[in-house]
Amino acid sequence: MATLLCFVYFIVLTVIGFYLVYKPYGVISAPFDRSLKMRCKGTELLLIFIFATGLIGLMPVLAIRLAVLEVLCIIGIYKAHSSPVFSFPIILFLIFILWEIWGLSYTPSTEFGFRMILKYIYPLLLALFASAVVRDKEIVLKSLLSARWMAVFTILIYFVPVFLPLFTGVFWNDAALATHYITMSMISLVLYIYSNKKTKNLIFFVIFSLPCFIWVFRTDIMGLFVALSAFALIKYRVKAVPFILLLGILSIASLFYIPSIKAKMYYRPDEVSLNDFFTGNVDENNINTSGRGPVWEDCKRWFYEEHELIGSGTGRVQKYMYTEATGFRRGGQIHNDFLVLMCDNGLIGLVLYVLSVLGIFIHCILIYNKRSYSVILRICAIVAGSSLLGVVVTMYSDNTLSYSMATLSYPWGLYGMALGLKRKEDYE
Repeated sequence: MATLLCFVYFIVLTVIGFYLVYKPYGVISAPFDRSLKMRCKGTELLLIFIFATGLIGLMPVLAIRLAVLEVLCIIGIYKAHSSPVFSFPIILFLIFILWEIWGLSYTPSTEFGFRMILKYIYPLLLALFASAVVRDKEIVLKSLLSARWMAVFTILIYFVPVFLPLFTGVFWNDAALATHYITMSMISLVLYIYSNKKTKNLIFFVIFSLPCFIWVFRTDIMGLFVALSAFALIKYRVKAVPFILLLGILSIASLFYIPSIKAKMYYRPDEVSLNDFFTGNVDENNINTSGRGPVWEDCKRWFYEEHELIGSGTGRVQKYMYTEATGFRRGGQIHNDFLVLMCDNGLIGLVLYVLSVLGIFIHCILIYNKRSYSVILRICAIVAGSSLLGVVVTMYSDNTLSYSMATLSYPWGLYGMALGLKRKEDYE
């Protein structure tokens, strides 16, 4: 029954998506006042719709849904009245995509290689689509608030168990949700700073920050701390250094003084202390990698070593996990997207990817600190830069790339919004 419902939802969402992208105009309620209406182009409505429904994964048809969204973004770019904005980081990422495509020439599986490229390319397409469509603050705010309310709905489902069976396979798993909440936390934090509803947005910030601690997701705790540090760095620059140092101390302390985290971090938590960490006496065999360690070592030895520069081909790791691995590994993930990049496309692929992300972060700093830009443009920049850094950090020990519809696409989409608004304001 759950699978059938997922197919029905997929058909409905797909029909709505194509209806919106070809719709000339539509009327929806304003972001902060439902009594007011605003007239939007179909492409603008599609962007809002994509932001509002990104957490709907539909597991039985996940790959097809991702492909449909990419097709919608491409059609949306074509139908938009403005051309997409190709900033330097965007161009750098396009070079990375070309490197991924070249990786198909020496991969043992073009099928898995193509699937990997689809995952890499979706955040880029959404950013380009957003840059071509967004010209008004109302579209930005409507997209952000719609996404946040959907995130609130998923929290309600996961923390009120009676609702969970009704949505089996509909939404992304809790690991993807926890990473998504990093962006929602940054949205709530920036609205706390710039809006009049401070109490409401502060509550939202706390709500979205708690799941990674409650679920004891070490990766997302780290991502949240990095996002907060990046947020402070963009907003306060050098003055943020003491705050960043404090966050670093708190993140280290959490590994030793929060019982649930310490119990998950170490096999024998009673045998390790904060003093051991500072003196370098932590036994590596006592660190619980949840089975990741042996998989990482094998993949690095088989697919990276002796292929350090170019790797073993796009999709090589996925081919191994889905068709060659045995036992508990088969059909799984290695939970390290950076290692996937290294194994598939070598140091060149990894460096191109990281440089494009750092390029977006630096560009967001430059945009935010230009006071002549509007508040809404600076909001997009600070949320995009901080959340992207936090989300990308989770790639170290999770499958963030595989969850790109719910994770990476949101910071990239916000960056695209910033590019669209920036172009408009630069020409005014």
